Amino acid sequence: MNTFPKYDDVGSFPLPKNLDKEKFNQFYWKTYDALTKKYDIFEHIGLTNFIINPIINSFKLKMEAGVEIINYPQHIDMYTQFLKPLNDYKEDSFLISSDKAIIPEVEIINHFAKEIYEQTNKPIRLKVCVTGPIELYIRERGFTIYKDMALKYATSVNRFLKNSMIDNKYFKTETVSIDEPSFGYTDLVNTNEDELTEIFDKSLDGIDVDNLIHLHTLSSYRIPLNTKKINVLTCEYASDQRNVIPKKDLEDYDKFIRVGICRTNFNNLFAESLDSGIPMDKLNTPEGIRSLIDSKDRIQKMLFDAKAHYGDRLKYVGPDCGLYGWDEPSFAFELLHRIYEVIKEVKEKNQ
Repeated sequence: MNTFPKYDDVGSFPLPKNLDKEKFNQFYWKTYDALTKKYDIFEHIGLTNFIINPIINSFKLKMEAGVEIINYPQHIDMYTQFLKPLNDYKEDSFLISSDKAIIPEVEIINHFAKEIYEQTNKPIRLKVCVTGPIELYIRERGFTIYKDMALKYATSVNRFLKNSMIDNKYFKTETVSIDEPSFGYTDLVNTNEDELTEIFDKSLDGIDVDNLIHLHTLSSYRIPLNTKKINVLTCEYASDQRNVIPKKDLEDYDKFIRVGICRTNFNNLFAESLDSGIPMDKLNTPEGIRSLIDSKDRIQKMLFDAKAHYGDRLKYVGPDCGLYGWDEPSFAFELLHRIYEVIKEVKEKNQ
């Protein structure tokens, strides 16, 4: 490889145990409403305690863990986060008003960007993940796809993304990702590959950074390969090494890939450990939970295998998916930092 793949993450992150999830959700939507009305949210004690501080603290943890391109920390359900404002602030059916398509986390991080830059002497390199148009559509409308409706969802996704594009001395939105975890697993009715390609491209229209599509299976990978706007596909590789596609296909379509090199599916890992004979009372301890994090040797093997298969088409690596299920922030931090340590050691050996 001429260059080493960049280290990014996918998004979701556990809230501190002392912060009630319902309270966070309640204040999240108060924050959203205040931002749409151009209110100063940073003088409000409740919003500071229940929203602003948790988001900034989670973001700083990701940064301290060594993540290179950091997805804003998602503490809220990936569907509600976009479907609720889409319905509350709609310009038309399935279409959010441009000025209301806000990601509060991005606004909050941007407010502190100068302060973070002065503390670290590094500009923020942000990844913005938005639930994709097909995923939003099937969540609300089911599996029968009507192109005109789906294009409105795609336009809404595009508006969230465009309003999150920032580029200054302290802060740069470096990549975006549309999250389509169901794509390839479900049969979509009343549509075809050309229409799905058009829908995906519509969601990324005018976004001139690396555009990723986050998939949990590559079974339908030829559809994003045929898009004009998506240039990086993703896969959950660490949890399933069958999740690969031919490097030549990426070369032929001039696409790249992001590969997960560390498992994140906490519930599966927990269940596997129980099945292997480890008692519940031992697993339900800090040491037991930490034991579920992939070893450095396993992460390194995933990295080497991905590099061997994809070569210079491997552009990003990181954890498989989000980390919300990891009980508390310290465990998520440790997982992210372990990936960083492996990447750092491999880089140093190859200098």
